[in-house]
Amino acid sequence: MPELPEVETIAKDLRKMIAGLTIAEVKVDYGKIVGTDLAGFAPSLTGRTIGDVGRIGKWLKMDLDSGFTLLAHLKMTGQFVLEEKPGALASQWPAHARVGFKLVGEGVEKTLFYLDIRKFGRLRVFDQESLTNYLDFLALGPDPLNLNSDRFHKIITSKKGRLKQILLDQTLVSGLGNIYADESLFAASLSPNRTTDSLTKLETAHLLAKIQAILTEAIEFRGSTVENYRALDGPGSFQDRHQVYGKSGKPCPKCGQILVKIRIGGRGTVHCPACQT
Repeated sequence: MPELPEVETIAKDLRKMIAGLTIAEVKVDYGKIVGTDLAGFAPSLTGRTIGDVGRIGKWLKMDLDSGFTLLAHLKMTGQFVLEEKPGALASQWPAHARVGFKLVGEGVEKTLFYLDIRKFGRLRVFDQESLTNYLDFLALGPDPLNLNSDRFHKIITSKKGRLKQILLDQTLVSGLGNIYADESLFAASLSPNRTTDSLTKLETAHLLAKIQAILTEAIEFRGSTVENYRALDGPGSFQDRHQVYGKSGKPCPKCGQILVKIRIGGRGTVHCPACQT
């Protein structure tokens, strides 16, 4: 699943490529992607001009005129692909394309496709009131890039549990997933099995600093291209800088002991038992 750096990268690519264009036509090939309001999805978007494209946690947020917003969650295999050729919406779609958007501007026609192999993704359109209600329903925690150490300590220690599992709780901190939780815990020399009530303020401050540094660097390198992640303007390369994620059975880059994979909250977790205490 794309995490904060990958979603941020996709948002930046979309902002550069489609901001200012108008949605002239929408076609839906797989209705469950757009939820229960299938009949209203295309009419709510057609004729609206795209403004800024940003991110809320792992959600893409596309601002439209007249106060409308399109939210997209890519889940496991969601991708956006942009076709520059005119008429692409009416021709043969790319494999696994589920939704298509014809975009027009002055002398410009592009087609944005949403692809999803496993069909788990979500596209939702909202007016201002319904967007506020939906975000309240999601109850997303703050973005880790916007936190200070005092607030982060209060958030992390507010719920008792194992540290890795707490970091993945999107209602506490939004945007972290398996990749960057493992990388940050290794960088901070903290065991994913630590219970949150055992953490000192110094430890959580150190962890936050590592989280923010790693996320910032990952955004600079356009995220981690692993499995099905695909950005619009070229792949990410942060996977080449991973220290522990996906490296179970290999030597620890710090001490040389073999990295171990365990399961915490049903999620595979790679760590060094010697370095992460």
